[in-house]
Amino acid sequence: MGKLIKNMKWLTRTLGLTVVMVIALVLADCKMMGLAEEGFKQSDRWLYYSYVDKEIKDAPRISDDYYFRYGMMDGPSPEMSRIVFNGATDTAALENYLVALGYQYVPDDEGGGHWEREGQRKTEFYIWQSKEQQVIHLTKYSF
Repeated sequence: MGKLIKNMKWLTRTLGLTVVMVIALVLADCKMMGLAEEGFKQSDRWLYYSYVDKEIKDAPRISDDYYFRYGMMDGPSPEMSRIVFNGATDTAALENYLVALGYQYVPDDEGGGHWEREGQRKTEFYIWQSKEQQVIHLTKYSF
């Protein structure tokens, strides 16, 4: 009987510690995701390796001043990974990169468009540019 009580105490403590650790990990991930949504540099290694999509990581750097953003969306596009270039004016290197990955530009009715692989609509890239502010965004949406 004493051995059973001892085993029950051990099991209770282990289970309690496991629950506390899971809660701590969830809270830490929520905090990190909040930081990732605000924007971060490549030198923030934990955020960079945890939240930046591989195709965004491999994108050509068209400016020395850039940062990353990550977000979880509601609705049909649950995940967004973005690189933002400040002081950039030319999107040709990014467009060539997307073509090399097998993406093609698909115009829409409103004068814009996105990049997708033929027959695959689960991933889309968008290139947004402000020539006045010299800012370019390369954004990947994964559905």
